[in-house]
Amino acid sequence: MDDERRTSAYDTQLARSIGYRVDAPEGELGIVRSVPHAGRPPRPLALVVSDGNTVRLVSVRRVAEVAPLERRVVLWSEDAASAYDGRTLKAA
Repeated sequence: MDDERRTSAYDTQLARSIGYRVDAPEGELGIVRSVPHAGRPPRPLALVVSDGNTVRLVSVRRVAEVAPLERRVVLWSEDAASAYDGRTLKAA
């Protein structure tokens, strides 16, 4: 149940991240434009991020932190995200 509450709070933070700046190890990617949901119950699937010229889908598996006070989403590197199972970072 505790994991369920944590997941629900995390999903809520992601859903409310529209308009937040997205920072990745390679630099600022842009602003969250939308957060599509899927599944039952519906959960955030990806972040739609735009820098004004490019629109990209960013997997929620890459999200390392949502910082509401800073209106910022921080991403893992793509390599770290591929080793992340949603709970812990797997050894490479």
